Amino acid sequence: MRPGEGRAGRLASRVDGSDGEDPVPSKEGADKRLTALYPKPLEGERVPISFLAAEKKRIGWSPEEGRSVEIDDETDPESVKRVREINEVQIFNWLSGREGLIELSDGEMEELLALLEAKNGEQLVYTRAKVRGRMKAAFALEEEREPRRWLLSERLRD
Repeated sequence: MRPGEGRAGRLASRVDGSDGEDPVPSKEGADKRLTALYPKPLEGERVPISFLAAEKKRIGWSPEEGRSVEIDDETDPESVKRVREINEVQIFNWLSGREGLIELSDGEMEELLALLEAKNGEQLVYTRAKVRGRMKAAFALEEEREPRRWLLSERLRD
């Protein structure tokens, strides 16, 4: 974009594709989306996780801070919008090797707890599915897939 073009110039350059970047998301963006503090897989993408803990929190949107904030006794309820209760689940993300957080509704939390009770050696997998135009958290159990083990001496003979 050249100086002085404004927003219309940016939009026009993207529409005709002359100055726009490649519309296909980069591999770096996909990695960050799956390995960030709050993993957000696209529909069909799977993130292997381990459940660590869950906590019920009351949060609301703070226009001053431009993000959701936890509501406690000192928070003025008039200063936040869309007050709601969520279940914040602490997980271990096996893709990133770090801990992460997932915000779940009560129904999604019940589904997760039912899966955890039924778990019998399988790997817990987090994904999201589109339901009525919105992405909802979904969980599944998968058999663990390990890479084929081999000895160096076997590979040298081949």
